[in-house]
Amino acid sequence: MKAIKLVLCLMIPVMIGCKKDGGSQEEDKNNKNLADIVPQAYLNKLKEMGFTVFTGNNPPDVSGEYLLAPWRYDGDNYNAPGVGTAPGSVNQDGFKLRLSEQNGTSLVVRYIGYYEGTKELSKPFITGSGNDFTICRHVLMVGGRDGLFTFPYVQLISGTKDGKVLRNIKMATIGLKAETPNEAGITVEGQISIRSDVDGVSQ
Repeated sequence: MKAIKLVLCLMIPVMIGCKKDGGSQEEDKNNKNLADIVPQAYLNKLKEMGFTVFTGNNPPDVSGEYLLAPWRYDGDNYNAPGVGTAPGSVNQDGFKLRLSEQNGTSLVVRYIGYYEGTKELSKPFITGSGNDFTICRHVLMVGGRDGLFTFPYVQLISGTKDGKVLRNIKMATIGLKAETPNEAGITVEGQISIRSDVDGVSQ
């Protein structure tokens, strides 16, 4: 288990409770898209860990560039204590989240100054209603001391749009099952970590 946690630490990963906002057919479609990528058991675990996914087909327009700082490692569900990033660790500089080309539930997501994986495995989308939203990114990340392993992940970013700022931003990173096992037999499937913007305001 220590080897697994070391992989996650070295690859520097970047991000559920369920909140129902109604029952339209389009909302069901959005929920199904997320459930197609992430097993329900992992979504349930995220909820236990205090992370909320905002559902719905009427998310706010979140276009813009936002500084997420200070950026804190809140915790994880790993089983190897004492290895990797300690809960409560803070990066004072954080990073910038750039959101653009939002059209309905699709948008472009970029991180500036933060590792965002080697490629996107599917187009990012946003769900939510009112001012609350959740962004979903399905990406391939590299792990291991020499970048020997690649794994699919989902990163979920939840928060609230408040005028020109985002509030209470949290990011969850969820390890998914790889299509083919790596030679070392290491897996990150089901491993979840949560991070957040410490001051609660992303300008």
